[in-house]
Amino acid sequence: MLPEKRKASPTRTTTQNDDSSRVAWAIALGCAVRLGILVLFPDIVEHYLADRVELSTPVTSYKRLREGLFLSANQIPPFDGGIFHQSPLLLLVFGILYRLPEFFTTLAYVAADGFVALMLARIAASRRARDTGGSPLVPGEIAFSCTPSVVAMLYLFNPLTLATVLVKSTIVFSHLAIAAALCAAAEGRPSTAALWTAVATHLSVYPAMLLAPIALVLSAPATTHKLPLQSSGGGLAKRIATTVAVFALAFGAMHLLFIACFGTQYFTATFDFVLRVADLQPNVGLFWYFFIEIFDEFRMFFFVVFQLTALAFAAPVAWRFRADPLFAATMLVGIISALKSYPSWGDLALFLGLLPIFEELFKYMQYMFLSANLLLYGIGLAPVFWHLWIEQGSGNANFFYAATLVYVFGQITLLFDLGSAMLRRELDIHHPETRTRPVIQE
Repeated sequence: MLPEKRKASPTRTTTQNDDSSRVAWAIALGCAVRLGILVLFPDIVEHYLADRVELSTPVTSYKRLREGLFLSANQIPPFDGGIFHQSPLLLLVFGILYRLPEFFTTLAYVAADGFVALMLARIAASRRARDTGGSPLVPGEIAFSCTPSVVAMLYLFNPLTLATVLVKSTIVFSHLAIAAALCAAAEGRPSTAALWTAVATHLSVYPAMLLAPIALVLSAPATTHKLPLQSSGGGLAKRIATTVAVFALAFGAMHLLFIACFGTQYFTATFDFVLRVADLQPNVGLFWYFFIEIFDEFRMFFFVVFQLTALAFAAPVAWRFRADPLFAATMLVGIISALKSYPSWGDLALFLGLLPIFEELFKYMQYMFLSANLLLYGIGLAPVFWHLWIEQGSGNANFFYAATLVYVFGQITLLFDLGSAMLRRELDIHHPETRTRPVIQE
C-alpha cells in the first residue's frame, strides 16, 4: 500500500504566500533604489565609483564592454586589440541593448541583480522545506532557517552588492548564472542546473568548480532526505552522468557558436587571459603584485601554482561536505572569491549573500568578530591606500597590497570558521554525547 501523501496545512500555505509577497516587495524596493541612484545621480556614480579597481577588473569592466561592443558594431574583431577580455555571450546579449538608449542597459543590470536575489530566496525556500521535512538535527534543536525574504534583503542591501551594480560590473551576470545553477540544483532540475553552470563558466571561468557539488545536490532527490551517496547506485550514476553530459554539451555548443561568430581568438582573449593573468592591473586579489615582482623565468611555474591553489579545492571540498552539497558549493564560491585571478568586491557579495541560508551554523562559528573586522579593515583601507599611492604619491604599491592581504585573509578566516562550524554540527548530530566536550585534534 502506498503511503498517504501529507497535505500541506493551511497555516503553512499562508506563511509561504506571505513570505513570497515579502520577497517580491524586497526585490522591488532593491531594484527601485538601484534604478533611482543610476538615473538621478549618474555623475556621482561616474566620478566616485566607475573607475574603482576594487569594483571593476579587466574582465568585468563596463567601459571595456562598451569598447568591445563598439568594435563589434563597426565590424572590427573585438578580441584582436587586447582591450576586450569578456565572454562573447555578453557581446551577443548587449549587442541589442547597445543600439538602444542607455536606460535599457541600466534596466538590464538592475533586473539581473533582482533575479539574483530571487534565486537566492528560492534556494533558501528549498532548503527550508527540506529542513522542515525531516533532515537530521542536533538533539533538542528546533528546525529553523533564515526566511527567503530576509535572504533577499540581505543580498540586495549589502553595500558591496549595491556598488557592484552601480558601476555596471559584468560580474552581476556571472552571479546570476551561478545563483540560477544552484537554485535549479536545489529544486532538482539537472539539465537546467548544468546549462547555467556552463553559462557561468563561459562568463567567469572559475564556476566550473561548482559542477561537482551541483551534481551531488542533484544526486539525492529532496523528497528522500538521503545523502547523495546513500541513493541507489544506478540512479546516482545516471543523475551525475546526466549533469556532466549536459554541461559538456552546453559548454561545447557555446564554444562552437563563439568560434563561428568571433573566431578562435576569443578563447585566447578570455580563458587564456584569465588563467595566464596577462593584465597586471591592481585589484583586490593576490596575483597582480606578486607577478609584477616575480622574475620572468619563474612566471609560468607560479601561474600554475597559483591557479591550482584555487582549482584544487573543488573535488576535496565537494567530497568532504557531500552530506550537504549546497554548503560545499557555497564554500567553493567563497574560495573563488578569495583566490581567483581577477577578484572584486562583487565576488564577496555573492558569498555573503549565500551565508544566511546556513543560519544554523552561526552559533558554532567562533571567529565571526575577527572575520568581520578583517573584511571591514580591508574594504575600508583599500580606497585610502589607493588614494595615497596613485593620487597623492605619498605611498606605494605595498600600501594597497597590504590592504588586499587583510581583505583576503578575512575571507579565508571566514571560510575556515564556516567549514569548522559545519564539521562541529555534523559531529553533534551523529554523536550527541560529545556536545559539551571541546574538540581537540592531536
